[in-house]
Amino acid sequence: MSITRRSFLECSSLAMLAAMSGKTFAAGAGTGPLGKAIGLQLYTVREEANKDLLGTLKKLQTIGFREVETAGFYGKSGTELKKILADHGMTAPSAHSSMGDIQKNMQKLVDGAAEVGAKYFICAFPALPPGASAPNGEIAKIITLDHWKWNAEQLNKLGEVAKKAGLQAGYHNHNMEFRSYNGTTGMDELLKSTDPKLVTIELDLGWVVAAGVDPVAYLKKHADRISLLHVKDVAKGAPVSTTELKPHTVEVGKGQIDWKSIFAACDPKQLKYYFVEQENFTGAPSDAVRVSYEYLSTLKA
Repeated sequence: MSITRRSFLECSSLAMLAAMSGKTFAAGAGTGPLGKAIGLQLYTVREEANKDLLGTLKKLQTIGFREVETAGFYGKSGTELKKILADHGMTAPSAHSSMGDIQKNMQKLVDGAAEVGAKYFICAFPALPPGASAPNGEIAKIITLDHWKWNAEQLNKLGEVAKKAGLQAGYHNHNMEFRSYNGTTGMDELLKSTDPKLVTIELDLGWVVAAGVDPVAYLKKHADRISLLHVKDVAKGAPVSTTELKPHTVEVGKGQIDWKSIFAACDPKQLKYYFVEQENFTGAPSDAVRVSYEYLSTLKA
């Protein structure tokens, strides 16, 4: 039986990881489309992880996940969480925080992301500038183009701070970024007004579809700005909106997104990471992410 250089290195890396952690992993575990690791945004399993972090990570490890994206550190320091993840054969190449939290604790959050071993620090949700406010869940209804310009300014500032810490800053979209303002959109403004060297994009494909935008066309048009993806599927027949933050997500492969076309549109050299994320469930989130993981494994390049 012949063995390729790639498979040899993969097996060798897994063997080394197993030796360090005292655990056994299946060869090829964690690899999906584009030959990259199938990552998971931990927000997906937040309720389980808040109750039992170690038990939840063990489930994810058993499924095959080797990379995760953080959304908070569960009361741990970045250094502590990095060790906990390493004990489960995992790394966290990306960390999430909202613009509201970033405005309050930018340096502390960036430092925490560096401690956990992240390469990317992503703003997960926009905020309104000082003096503006919105009722809970209503920001999508009232956010203006000027508000997006303010967010772009803050992202550039974040990018400078992140760069000094050795990180790349980025922005993660929802559907409201695609709301039209006299021929332009919030996303257009963010792309135009942020420095590409300081701010990359983590494109959430589920929210792109929820906004009524063609995800394949968008990926191709802005390939040079997109470094990360949220692999999120949307239920067939789900309503389209840019003013309502109401997700209609399902397990990857069970919704309306053509994932083969999505990954075919990606440049594996430009795209660094992708993370499964889901917000709606009919059972345990850990069971749902297993379905998504197994589906993505069938698309393995």
